[in-house]
Amino acid sequence: MKILPFSVVIISKNEEANIARAIQSVLPVCDDIIVVDSGSTDLTITIAKNLGAHVIEHSWQGYSKQKNLGNDAAKYPYIFSIDADEAFSPELREELISLFGSGQLKTMYRVNLINHYGGKPIKHGAWYPDWHYRLFDKTQLHWKENDDVHEGLSYDAHTSKANLKEHLYHFTTQTDAYYLGKMENYARLYASKMKPKNKKGGILKAISSAAFRFFKEYFLQAGFLDGQAGFKIAKAHFIYTYKKYMYLGL
Repeated sequence: MKILPFSVVIISKNEEANIARAIQSVLPVCDDIIVVDSGSTDLTITIAKNLGAHVIEHSWQGYSKQKNLGNDAAKYPYIFSIDADEAFSPELREELISLFGSGQLKTMYRVNLINHYGGKPIKHGAWYPDWHYRLFDKTQLHWKENDDVHEGLSYDAHTSKANLKEHLYHFTTQTDAYYLGKMENYARLYASKMKPKNKKGGILKAISSAAFRFFKEYFLQAGFLDGQAGFKIAKAHFIYTYKKYMYLGL
């Protein structure tokens, strides 16, 4: 394959089970891979370095700040931001070759993720489609550093943008316990962010919002078509929604 003029930035902590897959998926088209690690105690750093990545070790400053550190160290103007538990699909690599070969680039691009639960690709419910801006020109955009729950790029209505046709794989979780732990962390982050803004919580808000979210994802968005995995995802999101409003009420 052809090496393309973009850098890949990955943030990590204790991702030895995932980091090799992420790096190996981009190596056929990228020769500048930046891993910003926030204190791994496993083999994440060793694996990344052995695969040729440039590893920056930096204490955790929030999602956006960690990613911006990687952007600053990247040698190419265009950045493709991926998580350690994600990977380029073969089709996405081919699309990027055509895109950069065209010489007509937008400022930013969205990619659609195929999320996996326990190894199963999910095609319904809240997880699909799952669009995110990941490829962008760092000379014009950066990650906004005022949101520690869901980071976003600093674009506006005048920013030129487009969608990629092919998929980025996201290996979201292998176990129920891991995903529930992730939802617990997100619930606490949401509550800590929204309390200063006087967002209201409490038992009634928690129950009604959680019940509606489960109904929407499992029935209206056809999560039931993904079988047991679809039920587990909707259940985890019920628990997340319930907890974030309960934490707000404390």
